[in-house]
Amino acid sequence: MKILKTGTMKDGTDIQIEEWNEDYSFMPYGNTLATYPKSKVSQEGPYAPKANERYRFDFEFNSHEEAETAYNELIEGTKTLSDFKNQLRNMKYQDCI
Repeated sequence: MKILKTGTMKDGTDIQIEEWNEDYSFMPYGNTLATYPKSKVSQEGPYAPKANERYRFDFEFNSHEEAETAYNELIEGTKTLSDFKNQLRNMKYQDCI
């Protein structure tokens, strides 16, 4: 995995675009957006998000261009993480963001 771009959203959430294609050829180049906000709610399980604790939420897009657009919108504050709930890799965590 290679980090292509890092930044911080206006609310202090760290965000990055990741490239997994070198390790997993089935994944499109640079289509993963990873964020580290505080979870809004707790989920069950020892490794699941807990309310008010930072957690890694990653989003999968169809292309690097889509991931880059989402990254820019999140950095600029024109969109929020909840605008991208349908791109969450683990959909059971939708209520956490």
